[in-house]
Amino acid sequence: MSEQKPSQAQVADFWQGAKDSQAIIWTYLPVSFAFGVSATQFGFSAWEALFLSCSMYAGASQFLVVALLGSGTSIWMTALTVIALDIRHLLYGPALQNLIQDRLNLKKTAVWAWGLTDEVFASGMIKLSQRRQEWSESWMLGLSLFSWMSWALGSFLGGLFADQVSNLPQFLQASLDFLLPALFLSFLLAAFEKKHTFVVIITIIVSAIACYMIDLSAAIFIGITSGILAGLFKHYVLKRPNPEHMGEQA
Repeated sequence: MSEQKPSQAQVADFWQGAKDSQAIIWTYLPVSFAFGVSATQFGFSAWEALFLSCSMYAGASQFLVVALLGSGTSIWMTALTVIALDIRHLLYGPALQNLIQDRLNLKKTAVWAWGLTDEVFASGMIKLSQRRQEWSESWMLGLSLFSWMSWALGSFLGGLFADQVSNLPQFLQASLDFLLPALFLSFLLAAFEKKHTFVVIITIIVSAIACYMIDLSAAIFIGITSGILAGLFKHYVLKRPNPEHMGEQA
């Protein structure tokens, strides 16, 4: 009998990417709806909320933008704060490229790279790490495009029906207000390890002092900066060689 060769994994196409985006979509819709509601509370229209989601597409940072601009913070302080908050996105492209073996199409890459949110990046990394042969740029296009469409749609609907939200039961209104802190908390808990304790404590203490002595917008920017500096200090100053390894080398 002839030996049967294992069948190669089928490359995922655009519509498979759209299908795989369902988990992201059901996460984005309620959060983006809350963003649309928040935007109207700060004086923005539903169309302006949609424009922010189409042009900026920064997820949680959009809450920060409308809150800072709505409270009278200067455009420069707002821009610096958002840049500091989203600087991590510069690392997403190189991290994925290190795992991609195929030659990339510049036009396709420009589109799906623009849609690299935290969740889309995580999905791409999982696909490339566990099922590399199935990954394709068409799949990434479907994943990122439908994720973005759900965010934009939720933002517009939130702005459109913001007045009706006041008629909802109090516990539902409270849940909408808690969606963003819950999203950030879930990210923190998912990434937290014991070795991060020092950085987290320093960041919380500095942010709280800045919020009390200055204001919230400055506290956010100062807190981000203090976290970066604390991480660098821990890595380069507090880091000590392992005594066991020193004994082995002796």
